[in-house]
Amino acid sequence: MNPEQAILICVRTAESIAEEIEGVYEEITSRAYASFLQRGGIGGLGLEDWLKAERELLVKPVAHVREMDCRIIVTIRIGKVRPADIQKLVTPDSMVIQAENRVVGKRIFRTIEFPRRIDVNKAEAIYADGCVILTA
Repeated sequence: MNPEQAILICVRTAESIAEEIEGVYEEITSRAYASFLQRGGIGGLGLEDWLKAERELLVKPVAHVREMDCRIIVTIRIGKVRPADIQKLVTPDSMVIQAENRVVGKRIFRTIEFPRRIDVNKAEAIYADGCVILTA
């Protein structure tokens, strides 16, 4: 990774990521319900509708979490996105990252639980080489 090309990403802090998750849950529920209606309201495929809707709406990138020198480092490969489109919310126990992937027309969405509590005031994030790296 070339540190000269790293771009600092704004990190919002909160007590919970519940609101972020609820918003995505509502979008998936709406899409799954639309699939149900397209089948004429025939039941029995709720889980399949949900999973299909989730695949249509979201990309869940792989994340690597490690501890090094008393810090937690989270690396998430999100590919090429505009740094301005990256939203990062951090709590003492977890984080959520979101970004619009304009190429595939899906939202990148991933939640991560930290192995221990962090000081959110010391959390920093950068975007470089298609990865978001949070250090806390």
